[in-house]
Amino acid sequence: MKANVKSSPLQKSVQQHFPILLKNPAIKTVSGDLTAMSWGSPASTQSKQCFAPEMKDSVEKQAPAVDNRESLELSYRVQTERSPLYSHKPNLDSSHTYKITAQPCYNQFNTVRPNSKMRDAEELTEDRKLQAVIEQVMVDQLSRAVISDPEQNAVSVSPTSVPPRYRRTLHHTKVKTPMSLTENVLSNKLCFQARILSRCGREACRKLIGFFFTCDQTLTVYEYRNFGKNRWNALPFITRGVYWNRGRPYRLQDISQGAELRFCTDGPHLPQSLRQQLCLTLRVTDVDDTVKGALLTQSGETLHHLSEEEINDRNTLKEIQGAVRDRLKGHAVRTLIILGRDLQNLHLKSDGIQLKELLGRSLMEQLCLTQQDFEAVWRIVSRRAEGRMHPADVMRAVTGEMSENRKAIFLKVYVKLDPNKTGFIILSDIEKFYRGKRESDAALEADPNPDFLAFVREAGKVTKTVSYAEFEDYYEGLSLEIPDDEEYINNLRAMWSI
Repeated sequence: MKANVKSSPLQKSVQQHFPILLKNPAIKTVSGDLTAMSWGSPASTQSKQCFAPEMKDSVEKQAPAVDNRESLELSYRVQTERSPLYSHKPNLDSSHTYKITAQPCYNQFNTVRPNSKMRDAEELTEDRKLQAVIEQVMVDQLSRAVISDPEQNAVSVSPTSVPPRYRRTLHHTKVKTPMSLTENVLSNKLCFQARILSRCGREACRKLIGFFFTCDQTLTVYEYRNFGKNRWNALPFITRGVYWNRGRPYRLQDISQGAELRFCTDGPHLPQSLRQQLCLTLRVTDVDDTVKGALLTQSGETLHHLSEEEINDRNTLKEIQGAVRDRLKGHAVRTLIILGRDLQNLHLKSDGIQLKELLGRSLMEQLCLTQQDFEAVWRIVSRRAEGRMHPADVMRAVTGEMSENRKAIFLKVYVKLDPNKTGFIILSDIEKFYRGKRESDAALEADPNPDFLAFVREAGKVTKTVSYAEFEDYYEGLSLEIPDDEEYINNLRAMWSI
């Protein structure tokens, strides 16, 4: 006659909720008290001996106070701790409860927890893009046949000695021209990254990679474009050639972080939207200074020192920007939003004299700028742009811009909200991705620096969209309010989970 063995609460729970499992021969008894499930391969004897006392002690401690539901949670926890298949699950706290509390992914206006793997993946992707563009540039520059080189037309015979249609024949074709390109010649190049200075989101988000060749002082710019998820291409944006600015060609030392490169808009590869502008301005965002120094030493190019006029212009703009930023403290966001809307209306004006008058009136009213300071800024910007300037250039010269490190994070945020680069963000997408503070719409009228959601709701109350220019104006104003780069970058990363 079998002895009547008292069942533990855990065994009763298993018998009540999983009666079919008890009929399975794969279920074995461990230490005569606990039921354990074998998922195909039996555990070693050593693991049973080490694990069974811990399970038994844990069950004996929890038995008097657990009901059926708690016993199920306990059995799940025991199996999770035992099986290596659950090693990827988050660790439980010291109280051995199954409830896992979700931790916030950000702190309001504070730093976010670093994600090193994501950062490493982004850097690896950027390196691959750069390498792909470099390979495409080399292929494009070396694929031109010698027979089609424009220098072949410089024949040695007199152009009047033969009829025009026979001025160049195979006998007059050179095997190699003086400027024939080879891989070794093109290897002496400086690679830099740039962006377009524009208030249009489609143009401002173009990813441009440029190359300056020291062999003939030429430069070219390519655009890295994605076509779908898995297809990409590096397309020429500015044709390779010698480009001039303010009466002299661009030199190697002109390529530096923060420098502006200006081009005519009659290039064959420029989109139609850019050809309608008077001038195309690129801002250099990143340069390898080590390679640049080596190329300067190799070429023997002397450093170009700023003229006295250029030094005075820089000091004048720096002094005006400092005074304006001091006056904007505490209400920079709202002021730049108003200036941006005025600038949008001024862009429709075609008369240059009227444009200057209206722009000066708006800047003097909103920024308390004197007539003398405005005339000085207008003169400096006009001289730099050789008369082909945009009202936004004057506004940037007065208020200044965020640093390129801040701009890179800002563009990441914008591309996340506008992946198709249409130039507008749908209001529902902003509300979906935003992780910052949420205040009532009344804050837009009460706070000199309005809450972001209140601002976008007011800006998109008609079209239900927010333009790139409005989005940029808000964060340019926020940049004036936050002097520390790290604090500003962490703020954006927290609010948009970048």
